[in-house]
Amino acid sequence: LGYGFCHVPAAPGCHALSCVTWRPRGTWRERLRQRLLGGGPQLRVPPEAAGASERFRLRTEAAGTVHLQLGVLLRHFGRFGVEC
Repeated sequence: LGYGFCHVPAAPGCHALSCVTWRPRGTWRERLRQRLLGGGPQLRVPPEAAGASERFRLRTEAAGTVHLQLGVLLRHFGRFGVEC
């Protein structure tokens, strides 16, 4: 369980991405509960996770790496301001 961020490539084809993830550290009680019951602390406002300017205030710990295999098709990207 964690949060991560990576850019989706704007080039067509198959892409292998690695997304480093993190999670809120929580209090000692939350960490104990996480070990015994699973789950863990969650952000109340998840969009905060995307902005690095807000994330520096959070106490976090590494949660691992997610490896992604993406297939990208280019269709109507120009409508959304993506240049290829």
